[in-house]
Amino acid sequence: MEELEKTFIEEYEGASEQLEKERYKNATILFSKSLFALCDLIIYGKLNKLPKNHTERFRILEEYFSDVYSIVDTIFSHYTDSYSKPILKETCEKIKDGIKKIIQTNELPEEIKKVVLEDLQNS
Repeated sequence: MEELEKTFIEEYEGASEQLEKERYKNATILFSKSLFALCDLIIYGKLNKLPKNHTERFRILEEYFSDVYSIVDTIFSHYTDSYSKPILKETCEKIKDGIKKIIQTNELPEEIKKVVLEDLQNS
């Protein structure tokens, strides 16, 4: 859990820095990776297991965490689009908003909540 928490914080903070520099593709990729770390934290916290890949993560979320699944499912295409399409600031904001929604409705470590809430206050 601790490693996932560190991963989330590092990627989320890195994404916020890239967003400030208007590097939207980098920000999108890092926000997405932080989103996946967040999902893994939720899964591990309740089921004590980690998904091996995106497919397994989505199946677990859909079965056990439908509220999180619905958020992540709408965001995932933005992540895959980042490989080959130009990315807008609004794309980054959508992923960031999804992270905020997940944090507000799930039990997560306080340090993660603190990092996200501080970032949102500074935005």
